[in-house]
Amino acid sequence: MLLVERAENTASDKEIEGIVDVHLRLGEHRWMDFVSDLTTTLTFDHHWPFLWVSVLIAILIRLNPAGPPKLQLALSAATASYCVLISIAGLAYLLQLGWWILLAVGAAGAFIRLVTRH
Repeated sequence: MLLVERAENTASDKEIEGIVDVHLRLGEHRWMDFVSDLTTTLTFDHHWPFLWVSVLIAILIRLNPAGPPKLQLALSAATASYCVLISIAGLAYLLQLGWWILLAVGAAGAFIRLVTRH
């Protein structure tokens, strides 16, 4: 039992080292520091609640085509910009997940497009 736990801890330690390595390599670029600082400032250091709120706003806008167009356009642009910003800031973690995460994000986007199409 103890050997199994140690093996699992070793695997998770390697994953953590991989995340730290990617994060440090991305940190060598000034643009990544700027994006991280901007994300922290805009979200008051609470990334996940802001991400979920922006996704829910985007879905509500998509499901309500009769709403005021200018307001919907402004909200859509704000939520899309925030989602892109937080995705870039979390790039180190997304890269650790592998290539299939891009496939999953694309499939989710295609599904939302299909479901909310007029």
